[in-house]
Amino acid sequence: MRLENYRWFATETKIEHLLNNNQLEEKTVVTIGVKDKNTGLPVPHPITHFIRQKYQYQGKSLSTQMNPAREIVKFLNFLNEQIILGIPEFQIISEKGFRGLQLIHGARYITYCAEKKLSYKYVKHSIERYLIRFYEYLADMKLLDEEIEFDTYVNRQGDEVIITPFDHVSLNTQYPTTDDPVRNKLKDFGDNPVKRNKLVYEFIEEARRVSPDIAFGIALGFFAGLRRGEIVNQTKATIPTDFLDGSNYIAVLDNQYRLFKHLKNTTKEQVKRPRLQPVLPSAYLRELYDAHMIMNAKVRQDNPYAFFVDEKGRTISGGSYEKKFAKVKYAYIYKLANTSGRYSDFRMLDEAIWGTHIGRGVFTNYLYSMGLDDRQMAIARGDKSTLSAKEYIDYRNSLSNFQEAMNAFSNTETLDMGNVLGNKWNWEVFTK
Repeated sequence: MRLENYRWFATETKIEHLLNNNQLEEKTVVTIGVKDKNTGLPVPHPITHFIRQKYQYQGKSLSTQMNPAREIVKFLNFLNEQIILGIPEFQIISEKGFRGLQLIHGARYITYCAEKKLSYKYVKHSIERYLIRFYEYLADMKLLDEEIEFDTYVNRQGDEVIITPFDHVSLNTQYPTTDDPVRNKLKDFGDNPVKRNKLVYEFIEEARRVSPDIAFGIALGFFAGLRRGEIVNQTKATIPTDFLDGSNYIAVLDNQYRLFKHLKNTTKEQVKRPRLQPVLPSAYLRELYDAHMIMNAKVRQDNPYAFFVDEKGRTISGGSYEKKFAKVKYAYIYKLANTSGRYSDFRMLDEAIWGTHIGRGVFTNYLYSMGLDDRQMAIARGDKSTLSAKEYIDYRNSLSNFQEAMNAFSNTETLDMGNVLGNKWNWEVFTK
């Protein structure tokens, strides 16, 4: 089959739908398919399920279904064109199909759209938004080989927002220019270790005041790198009774069938990778654990297995955890805004986009400061491969090289470019 003979398309199709009473009903649906350019023969493609799952089954109108279908079709045709042109980084799609699709391919498409002079609003709020949903769908269906983490946050209106994974520094994604302020994704509480520790402590203390039932869970994010779903899946059995007194590990297991069988949708309660997770030991963390156990003992729990319960004894779900985290986040930002001398911290946290995944970023920085290599970091983070850890290490090394170079320039009275660049600079500064 010659790829250049085929083209992706999206269309409305009339079908006969069998109702529960065995009566046939004609309805119109959106279909994604492939068309042979020579014969004009259209063939529906199973990827249409993306539109069904994310839009049709959610009660969205035909036009609301057709918009993402058209944008995804444009993206798929772009992929075909890159494969035909022989662009090396796209050939993995030719070999593996959708399994070979990676974030870099979406990033290249966004850059392509920016170079076509499409508006920032269109690229950001239509193209990228649909790409995120498409990648999320493929990840949920276990159709991607690349490990992708989709971080979310709850905005001030209480709505869940998915943070784009396409703006990672290693992807070099270019967006159209805009006069509007662009909010950056915050992955950590800054590069200064002293300030980072201060913000971590203050944030957890704010959680103890605003939402004490998740304070220890937030701490597990910072000191063990646990994701939202991994936190709420903790049970009384997965955290050892000698926690931090003899055992520096907790079990990360999928306990949805014990804790969340009452939920129809458990996407926020997923455990990405069951494992034995190391925890950075800390007297403060032990204090938080003890306080959590005392708090749990005071309520009558609806579920005897649950470790994270609210003040009424109800099991805290991933969605509930996220909303409680947002409550802590905005309370802390408000406190910084009203504290003398903390404007820079307030601005950093208020202007950026961040959510529960911030703990995992801080944990990763702690591992980096301990000098772990990419393999050790991958094990400590519970990653399937070393790719994420290596990208992080390369990025941090690039920042370090850049800082060294700046120090070299500032400390050199006569700028001998050969000596300065030869000894202090690194090409990675320009590629990361």
